[in-house]
Amino acid sequence: MPGTDGSKADSRLTIAILGGGFSGATLAAQILRRSEGNVSVVLVERETRLGRGVAYGTQCVDHLLNVPASNMSAYAEDPQHFLRWACHHYGPAVNDRAVSPDAFLPRSVYGQYVTYVLQQEVELRPNQFEHRQDEAISVSRAGNRAKIQFRSGQFLLADKVVLALGNFPPGDPRLPGKTPDSHRYVSNPWAARSLDGIGDDKSVLLIGSGLTSVDVGIALRRRGFTGTVHMLSRRGLLPQTHKATSSGAPIWDQGFPRTIRGLLRSIRLRVQAAERSGSDWRAVIDSLRPFVQEIWQSLPRQEQRRFLRHVRPFWDVHRHRVAPEIGDRLLNELTTGQTQIHAGRITSYSEQPDGVVVTYRDRATGQPKLLQVDRVVNCTGPESDCRKVNDPLLKSLIQQKLACSDALFLGLNVSADGALIDHSGVPSDLLYAVGPVRKGSLWETIAVPEIRGQVSELSKLLLTINADQDAEGPRRDPVADLCSAVP
Repeated sequence: MPGTDGSKADSRLTIAILGGGFSGATLAAQILRRSEGNVSVVLVERETRLGRGVAYGTQCVDHLLNVPASNMSAYAEDPQHFLRWACHHYGPAVNDRAVSPDAFLPRSVYGQYVTYVLQQEVELRPNQFEHRQDEAISVSRAGNRAKIQFRSGQFLLADKVVLALGNFPPGDPRLPGKTPDSHRYVSNPWAARSLDGIGDDKSVLLIGSGLTSVDVGIALRRRGFTGTVHMLSRRGLLPQTHKATSSGAPIWDQGFPRTIRGLLRSIRLRVQAAERSGSDWRAVIDSLRPFVQEIWQSLPRQEQRRFLRHVRPFWDVHRHRVAPEIGDRLLNELTTGQTQIHAGRITSYSEQPDGVVVTYRDRATGQPKLLQVDRVVNCTGPESDCRKVNDPLLKSLIQQKLACSDALFLGLNVSADGALIDHSGVPSDLLYAVGPVRKGSLWETIAVPEIRGQVSELSKLLLTINADQDAEGPRRDPVADLCSAVP
């Protein structure tokens, strides 16, 4: 642990990780695993349980992973780690679902696995780790170190700080007529008790038709909701379903076009070839996955914007697919009319004594249509524009010009090695980021296979920095790392 008396522990590199979901927990585990006793890790997370976050903290057993078990290891160098853990802890089946490489297991089970990954490393090095159950509200420079201010009034001095903030809550869509006291509107479906009472309603409108809407629909059914679920989005697109296909050969090389139009043309040709050989588009999309970040970075900024404006919704529903079991359930609900899909833009929102009337302009006809429901839930997905996120830590970093949004407003401006880039364009030597906030530079940075790669590289970088500093001599400022309160 960080020392308080100038003892040997004070000479350790203190790394503070802000956020204890998958990114933060696995980063802490990797640092501890690779360290040689000269690093202290402080993981700052308000929740008691580590490694869960929003995605894996769900208690709904019907919420399944969107990636097969064979590709969900926390360690890129050990692809079967999660699968072995699941087989050891659950045997041949978990919640009546077979444990196999192709299985889509419950997300709550995966949350237990992430906790286990961290716990194993902490047990081997208990004096190098602390879970600080608090919230960081600001980070500022204090000499050659960072001072982290907590909501509790305490503060911490750290040599390096990593933002592992995960996905932000959804931003509210524009709903003309909705007032701040609209009591039939749920702004954040993942907030505690946000779905309470909906089970008694006859109908609910989910704004959005992506993965968040699918998850909320599943959660409502699990709670006993028997009414109609309406999903409304601009295009009315639903996530596609995973299906076993023959793996396709990699199709990306440096000779590919650097325009969205050219890329789409090339992908369509390869999909046609896959279909002729008895496969389908899934093999083509999956073959692209290892190269998505490289492709994104190869595109001029104008083409990246063109992708976001015209292609993003179609890419999302084909790239981020649901488990076959979920796809079958969704298809059944669509067939029976229990779930209904609408495409269009909301033009008005009006709460009545007996429900909510939502008017939208139908995408196909351009004509106004009405939906009368008992409740409306915002399922538009995580906000990515940091300027719109109501988070004191982000606001503080931006106000101090220690961080800024990337050019596309998909997250924070971050260098190739994960360092935050300040308002002047200079990479930080104190502040780093991992996970979704790096979307602007990487695009693909929200799923386990991509994040675990970031975690591995960042853990190596931070420990390399520590080794270099040790070679230079004792670290300055042997003052207590952990202070009990602000004077």
